[in-house]
Amino acid sequence: MIFTVIIFVLAYIAIASEKFPRHWVALLGGSLLILFGVLTPTEALAYISWETLGLVAGMFILVSILVQAGFFTRLAMNSLRKVNYHPASLFVILIILATVMAMFMDSITVMLFLSALTLQLCVLLKLDPVPLVIAEVCAANTGGAATLVGDPPNVILGTTLGFNFADFATNTGPLAIAAAVLMLVIFYLVNRKSLKNAHIALTDDMIEAIDELHSEPLHAHLTRVGLTGFFMAVVLLIFHLPLTALTGLPINAATAALIPAGIALIALRDDQRKRILVNVDGESILFFAGLFMMIGGLEKVHLFETLAEDMAAAASSPNALVLALHWGPGLASGILDNVPLALAMTFVLKDLAAIPGMPALGLMVWSLALGVDIGGNLTPIGASANVVAYAYMEHNHGSIGWKRWLLIAVPPTILAMILISFLLIIKSQIGWY
Repeated sequence: MIFTVIIFVLAYIAIASEKFPRHWVALLGGSLLILFGVLTPTEALAYISWETLGLVAGMFILVSILVQAGFFTRLAMNSLRKVNYHPASLFVILIILATVMAMFMDSITVMLFLSALTLQLCVLLKLDPVPLVIAEVCAANTGGAATLVGDPPNVILGTTLGFNFADFATNTGPLAIAAAVLMLVIFYLVNRKSLKNAHIALTDDMIEAIDELHSEPLHAHLTRVGLTGFFMAVVLLIFHLPLTALTGLPINAATAALIPAGIALIALRDDQRKRILVNVDGESILFFAGLFMMIGGLEKVHLFETLAEDMAAAASSPNALVLALHWGPGLASGILDNVPLALAMTFVLKDLAAIPGMPALGLMVWSLALGVDIGGNLTPIGASANVVAYAYMEHNHGSIGWKRWLLIAVPPTILAMILISFLLIIKSQIGWY
């Protein structure tokens, strides 16, 4: 366990320093665990979430098609005209959009779409896109906590412990919405000065220049192909669980994205297909693979179970345990991917629920789900949506840096978790769980 933790910490420091290509650091960390016998090659491959990699690859392809078509530029221009070029209105609308969309589809898909759109909008308005993209990531992770299908940890907890969509919507839903509203207010207040200055700086001549520079026609064929594929992927992502139960076919998040992406590529000319594939961010896919192997090593040596059991043993009362389940895994999910963390915690929750005097299983599930979903906001690698948005911005805009992410994301995330702590205690007292 000590060796595995050392490898993870060193890799984490190297990634955070941004002095080395992060995909090579993650792959090297995973390879060292195999080389020194912590993981066998078979185990390392098993710990990689191929479903996540397939989802990311498929959505990367579809978004790349829409970017090449000029779709996001056109959508950005239409959005600007609808709100009369007012940056503050766009800021609020995009954060609300991220929250709502993430309740019903994977936050990776949400952030791939919104990152491209937001970058285009901010370029037009001469705004710094980084604060808005980070705010959207936080909103997406928080909104995803509201439903069973919103965030992968919810899917794991719900399907493993027997809770359905309605259970999550009625229990985590109101709390997640309250946290999302608080975050929106905080992000708006922090950025209101820059939004106001951007609006003041927009003269009639600048608006006319924006219209002239970005009036290129859409590529009709690429737009049709990209939008059709994207719509198919979103429908499959929302309904893949009931479709699997109904048809018996193994439809998961990966196939939901890869099948439309494959059909879309077939519908393109050879030169278009090559240009699309060249622009796909393969480095992020490799980074995910290495990160999953390193976290798999931590799970293999039972680090998650040990930490969870120690935390439960140290709790002095049922309410203290509820808060410990919210804050402990919540803060840990800023460093560790929240999917294996949630999976490991399901076994602990089952054991805790069988002990007399412990909180109800439902209350522990809601506390844990809200903690790991919202706590994932804390760092650029806390959740898959963070990695995708961060990589997209670095690839298409420029370096963000961990320090800046932490300064923007940590305060509203901690305040949101504090708010939810109070609401969880109220739920416990009134028996609403």
